[in-house]
Amino acid sequence: MTTLSSRVSLFSLPSVSMRPSALLLFLVLSIGAHAQGQNNYGSIYSLYGLGERVETGSSQSTMLGNASTALRSGTYVNLSNPALWSDQSLTSFSAGASLTTVTSEDGLSDGTSVGTAGDLSALHLGIPLLPNRLGLTIAYRPYSRVNYRAAVRDSLSVEGEMEAFTLNQEGAGGLQQLSGGLGVRLGNAVQLGASADMLFGTQELLQRTQFDDRAGFAETRQARVTRLRGITGTLGAAVTARKLGAEDDALTVAAVFTLPTTLSGSRTVTLGESLDRDTLLTEDGSTSLDGDVDIPLGARVGVTYLSGLRWLATLDASYEPWSEFESSLPVGGYDASSGLDQLRDRYRVGGGVEITPAGRDRRASMLQRASYRIGGYAEQGLYAPAGQDVTTFALTGGVSLPNRLTGARFDLGLELGTRGSTEGVLVRDTFLKGTLTLNFGERWFIRRRFD
Repeated sequence: MTTLSSRVSLFSLPSVSMRPSALLLFLVLSIGAHAQGQNNYGSIYSLYGLGERVETGSSQSTMLGNASTALRSGTYVNLSNPALWSDQSLTSFSAGASLTTVTSEDGLSDGTSVGTAGDLSALHLGIPLLPNRLGLTIAYRPYSRVNYRAAVRDSLSVEGEMEAFTLNQEGAGGLQQLSGGLGVRLGNAVQLGASADMLFGTQELLQRTQFDDRAGFAETRQARVTRLRGITGTLGAAVTARKLGAEDDALTVAAVFTLPTTLSGSRTVTLGESLDRDTLLTEDGSTSLDGDVDIPLGARVGVTYLSGLRWLATLDASYEPWSEFESSLPVGGYDASSGLDQLRDRYRVGGGVEITPAGRDRRASMLQRASYRIGGYAEQGLYAPAGQDVTTFALTGGVSLPNRLTGARFDLGLELGTRGSTEGVLVRDTFLKGTLTLNFGERWFIRRRFD
């Protein structure tokens, strides 16, 4: 019991309220998706650092092992690499939602739990200022997610008698990312891009203590709410070589760098019974504790080979040095005042293959014009509880269905994987994620001609 209690206490942090300021349709979708996620629970590993990192490129890359750095497309706006925003020829929108089921197994207690959560995937608006030369994109998406629940059984001596109690810990929230930037094409081979990215969010840790037999002991609740905000930037580049082995093939090599940044934060702690809670004062007598959180840089490289419009293969690798993470506010797995540091560098490799049987033939049947995708990825997480690395392996896939409207596609994706193990103090997650995304594009700003 003591071992489990000490392990769960390392998982600490936090809740967010999603409020995208985009089109009304996007707002409705996001509120509906967030309402589902707020009442359910995902992986306990989301407690580390600033939460579980969320990979968001496009609904196409999601099915290809999240390999998005060099993935060029005339239909999709790739949010991972601003250099590729210069490929836009249509004004495009996308809105998506996901539903994830996580089954967790605890090797210490042989316990198993199942949680299901829905969430917003990403929203974007892409505008070709100069078609296939200069593109503007505005996007709203999750950066990290905290979504967990843990319970620990224990007992203590009260008036000479041992009283059993349950310590419940629940967390919700994460960081959101609002981005805006430009992509430009230089000549026929080189593309460059940059975006400004605002990170913001609210994370909440709620701890509830419930006694079993003592009717006179009310449930106590302690809530820790942390608000973070800051600005970073992303730089991207891509180079494409054509006609290497066939008349209509292309090889793209790309790289993306997200700049390190410091988020400013404030934390409040409340304590009380049920919903009646008082705000605790800090040492200097204020109701909140201010601090800074340093986020490390991020680097991605990728390569994609496209053979006409019939098939493509893509491969991606990314690196984030979370071992350099620093924060004056304690977070899950990190507390500078006590010397606790269980964060590690994050590595990820992924790739996939897409096949479109009909290629450019618009007269073919819908099943032939659909795109079929399969991929996978491996990731070493940014956390290492008790010095044990946590690795994720997953398979991805799905289908993209065309529409009669130019630039419109309906994407259905699946992701199946495992995270961690039941060895030592770890928990093994088995997760199944389904995604549904609507991509829509049309021509705007067309000058009318009169004869």
